[in-house]
Amino acid sequence: MKAIKNCGLLISVLLLTTLLILSGCKKDKEDPIKKKYVWAVGSADSTGFGTIYFSDNGGDHWVRQGEGAASIQGVNLFDVWAVDENTVWVVGDKNVIIKTTDGGITWNRIAAPSKRSEVGLSSISIINATNIWISGSGGTVYNSTDGGNSWNSVHSDVLVNNYLQGIHAIDHNIIYVTGGPTMTSTGFIARTIDAGITWDSIVPADNFNKNRWIGVTSSNASNIVIYGGRSHYIYSADGGHSWTNDSIEGTGGTGGADINCLKMLDSQTWWGAFDYDGIYETKDAGTNWLSQGSAPGPKGMWLVGIDYFDNQLSVIVGESSMSNTGKIIKTANGGQLWELKLETHAQMHKVSFIK
Repeated sequence: MKAIKNCGLLISVLLLTTLLILSGCKKDKEDPIKKKYVWAVGSADSTGFGTIYFSDNGGDHWVRQGEGAASIQGVNLFDVWAVDENTVWVVGDKNVIIKTTDGGITWNRIAAPSKRSEVGLSSISIINATNIWISGSGGTVYNSTDGGNSWNSVHSDVLVNNYLQGIHAIDHNIIYVTGGPTMTSTGFIARTIDAGITWDSIVPADNFNKNRWIGVTSSNASNIVIYGGRSHYIYSADGGHSWTNDSIEGTGGTGGADINCLKMLDSQTWWGAFDYDGIYETKDAGTNWLSQGSAPGPKGMWLVGIDYFDNQLSVIVGESSMSNTGKIIKTANGGQLWELKLETHAQMHKVSFIK
């Protein structure tokens, strides 16, 4: 009888151990490692199709996507947003919005709410996969709250006649747009705090709108940076209630290189792509800026797009100021070393890791 009890006890222990192992496996399955998928977009090349490149290993190797797709024939692509490993949004000129739901195997045209083919769409920002904001020329702002199934064209006298080069959604209600009045070199900033119902312009002190604004970024609802021409930017640490003007010295050009794209890793650490192959980083919210050297590869490039996977891995794309060529570079050690990964026969505009 004692032997039978011991046998039963052993079986119980084995069953319990098996359950614990299975439970651990299930937990691992539910918490997958984030993939280093990244997409980059650019102008139409000699093939006649807009340029889309994809990397599944953090930017080491790139493959072309969408070549031959009717949805991007003759279209220059200006911005990209990767929601997850399957769903990616891209916007471009000719009022074009495209989307993939299979990781880039197929790209489908999404009907814009306005039929104006002359509209150039330049920027996209997405909150929680379903709340989508797009901006472009002629004061254009589009919004979808259901993942792109339906769209609204946002109208406001404040936005009209402005080229809205950048859009950034802080949350479902607070959205910023930046750019400048059409056919001028001056800047324009506007914000809504009621999901686009009303808009108010923001006029920085000391005539800082003398330079065109290019984009907006944030690390949270409080810390926001608006950046643009000649290395100028404004920074808020209180959710936009007050702004501090600043600029970065020694970036090149007359009055400083344009800040074409800036990403905030946190409230203190910002990474930027500049004209003249410039890469700069600050780790103290703009008090000090460190140059990470001139970008490798063909020279005479504007670096116009940057995104990061973490504080070590980042990818930058650039365009030639003289021809329809570009490049993709990456760092895997926080910017200590940047490597050329691809030369392209198209101007590359923006890049996106999975958000």
